[in-house]
Amino acid sequence: MNTIKTKRLVIRPIENGDAEAIHVYAGSPDIDMMMFLPNETMEDTEKFVEFARSEWQKDEPEDREYVILQGSEIIGGINLEKCENRSGNTFEIGWIICRDKRGQGFATEAAMALMSYAFNELNADFVRAHCDIRNTASEGVMKKLGMTLTDGTGTRTYPKTGVTSGEYLYSINRLEYINKKH
Repeated sequence: MNTIKTKRLVIRPIENGDAEAIHVYAGSPDIDMMMFLPNETMEDTEKFVEFARSEWQKDEPEDREYVILQGSEIIGGINLEKCENRSGNTFEIGWIICRDKRGQGFATEAAMALMSYAFNELNADFVRAHCDIRNTASEGVMKKLGMTLTDGTGTRTYPKTGVTSGEYLYSINRLEYINKKH
């Protein structure tokens, strides 16, 4: 397991005692542009924590789930998932920040650190991210990461609500990442 430190944050793998703090953001009803959130019950969040911990037990986790800490407070989550059926070594990155911590650059700072980990430690060829076309904050993070819009024609249907919306796919490849000197 690996912990990543930035100027203001600690990004560490999810641990057993994290469910209550994770549920603060993962169970928030205002999270309506995330594919599988909000979690409706604490039990849903506990199942997620168990899944995340079981992934970390593998020699090569397919889904690396982290919490983002500011000091000792969990303020969000971020993940790096290995993508199947793609040319090259591709990872998808996604993040969520507690409502009262949004707009302070924490998602960008954490995503920049995890993207660096993907390219430098996991030898990623590509890192990509998806967002709902209405989620301008996440799209802004993707742009700050140096990603470019790869596909603006996608759609997503939310399993919990049945609502369909437009979806953006942003990505960056290894050469672009090196040339942007992150």
